[in-house]
Amino acid sequence: QGDWSSDVCSSDLSLTPAARRTVIGTLTRRAEWAAALLSAVESGRLDRTDLAWDHWDQLRGHPDKGVAAKAAGLEGKKATRTNADMETMVARLMPLANRAGDVERGRKAFETTCMVCHAFNGRGQHVGPDLTGMGARPKGELLVEIVDPNRSVEANYRMWTVVRRDGESVSGRLDGETATGVDILDTTGQKHSIQRKDIARIEASQQSIMPTGFDQLPSEDLAGILEYIATAGRAK
Repeated sequence: QGDWSSDVCSSDLSLTPAARRTVIGTLTRRAEWAAALLSAVESGRLDRTDLAWDHWDQLRGHPDKGVAAKAAGLEGKKATRTNADMETMVARLMPLANRAGDVERGRKAFETTCMVCHAFNGRGQHVGPDLTGMGARPKGELLVEIVDPNRSVEANYRMWTVVRRDGESVSGRLDGETATGVDILDTTGQKHSIQRKDIARIEASQQSIMPTGFDQLPSEDLAGILEYIATAGRAK
């Protein structure tokens, strides 16, 4: 962990974005690692934008209350938005669904932002729902799903957190369970098989595994993503 945290916080880091995402995700699992990660953000050794939205969601909901509080403070916004806040945000963005977006820009943004967790037309990951065929739905509905993922959460895609007896925690989708263990699929697509004898606590959230914050994407990217899903989905 010491080598990882040094590498992640190094300004001359040679890790690829995918590798960095995986390493940062690993550092969120233990309270002491997560605290060190947040301290690096606080000191400026690590830019807060190096942590993806799902990292911030996991840190804000961390089993260690000190880590959760520090993450909420560093991110510079309330840990949760009210329903009124979300309705205002959706209303502000809804005009994007009513105009044509740039399909090529949308494809690039989709592949960078969405395919980390979703499959689409045979490509991508299976952390979240497969989006193939979603182009048949109105773009306004798609926009709401993207920017307000907690509005309507399918039971299969809620966030679960398993705290092991050694203090490590893993968050993600409950991918399977037996009498002797559970499988958690984290937001990088990595599966964690954990024996029940090693579990100190397991908790289900009402929150989606899909992170919030996509309303912060550039408006042209959001409009493009909607157009790409609609166009590619219909074509398929």
